[in-house]
Amino acid sequence: MADFNPALPVPGKWNVYQNDENDRYNPNGKALRLQIPLDSVAAYGQHLMNLADDPSKHKEMQVWDYEAKEKKTVACITVYHSAKDGQFDDDGWFGNINPVKHTPPAVAAQAASNDIPF
Repeated sequence: MADFNPALPVPGKWNVYQNDENDRYNPNGKALRLQIPLDSVAAYGQHLMNLADDPSKHKEMQVWDYEAKEKKTVACITVYHSAKDGQFDDDGWFGNINPVKHTPPAVAAQAASNDIPF
């Protein structure tokens, strides 16, 4: 098994928690919160850009177009973060944000061409 090569220098955390009854937009609903350490913000952004630069990571998804007031299909990337059944704390369900580092094919090819010893 290959060694784990993290995309982030310091792992983050995600939570799904229950809003309180006074929440402005979704009283008593659920909310997703991402906590990215300041030391990892640039690396997380770069990880997202690396996924966006790799066409093999693109998929389609349905979103709501607020201007047209209808659903539309757009290209997207999917970012996976770990979770374990029953893993929760005072904020609700949670998991780690520590994705495997991804290098898009064009960047990998460029790096390989830079390794030519002449």
